[in-house]
Amino acid sequence: MTMHHPFTHARRRQNVPVDLGSTGLDAANSQVIDDALRAVIEQPHLQLVGVCCSVGADAADTALVDERVDQVVGVMEQVRRDYGLILTELIVEEDQDLALASGSGLRNQDELLAVVDDALDDACARNRFPRPSVTLMTHPLVPAGAPVRPQSSVR
Repeated sequence: MTMHHPFTHARRRQNVPVDLGSTGLDAANSQVIDDALRAVIEQPHLQLVGVCCSVGADAADTALVDERVDQVVGVMEQVRRDYGLILTELIVEEDQDLALASGSGLRNQDELLAVVDDALDDACARNRFPRPSVTLMTHPLVPAGAPVRPQSSVR
């Protein structure tokens, strides 16, 4: 006789953010974003915990970063109103390695985080939304065919 424990088939819910991309959150994209949020929320094994947005080349423009963060916090507040979920994570994605692109007019990572931090404080206060944690995700530009150096071990 096989005994079945009630939690044998229970799976933990996977925490996931929804990627809002780099486009503005206008009426045309609003329905697409609403559908993506609803699709995650309705999945029994997924738990929506936050959103990811890209600032792309706009990282050098403080006003555009402010606007983007304000839009994203607005989406997070809408999720709270519509579904009763408080999203606790914001992932800000930069398309270039800011540490290496200092000569291209892009901010360095510390400056970008300071701008996002200030914009987040303002947007959260304006929307009366609790401040989420922020993660900055960068994508270094690596030329095709560039040699990859193995890490040396220390003995």
